[in-house]
Amino acid sequence: MEASKKLIAMFFVFIIVISSSMADDEENKAEEFKKSFETVANEYKVCYNDCQKECINEGLGYTRCEMKCDTECSAKMLKERIEKMKN
Repeated sequence: MEASKKLIAMFFVFIIVISSSMADDEENKAEEFKKSFETVANEYKVCYNDCQKECINEGLGYTRCEMKCDTECSAKMLKERIEKMKN
């Protein structure tokens, strides 16, 4: 009977240690994702704002520029990410 109590206690300790370790991993992944997202969002914002200014200066309308710049900046960033993955 004592051995089974010790075994159950060890099992609970094991579960707690594993769940704690998994929580740390998830926090690290969440933090890494947040940093990556902020980097990409900032790059997109710079690209979009520059494109928007140039487009408006060319005399095109806001909606057309918005669609054009969104498409161009998204494609540019996607291409850059794919190139980084290849290397």
